[in-house]
Amino acid sequence: MTRTKGEVWFLASCVELYKDEKGLNGQEAYNYLRETGALGFITECWDGLHMTSPPYIIDSIDDYIKNHGALYCEPPQKNAFDTRKLP
Repeated sequence: MTRTKGEVWFLASCVELYKDEKGLNGQEAYNYLRETGALGFITECWDGLHMTSPPYIIDSIDDYIKNHGALYCEPPQKNAFDTRKLP
């Protein structure tokens, strides 16, 4: 199935939202979403998700991972040397 530019842009935006929310770098976020199957969830549900708010998107991804994708995949740990989000 061919994806539209809008679908690809939305998927990239979701990875960016997720990485920022979880304090990860882009590669860590992408790998985690891929390993848990959340990338497939995002692409399959993009037409409904793209009309919602960023917090709703993050919650939907987390719910999907909790219910479907996290059986054999450990969540990535925040990088101890990452200074982007200081307390």
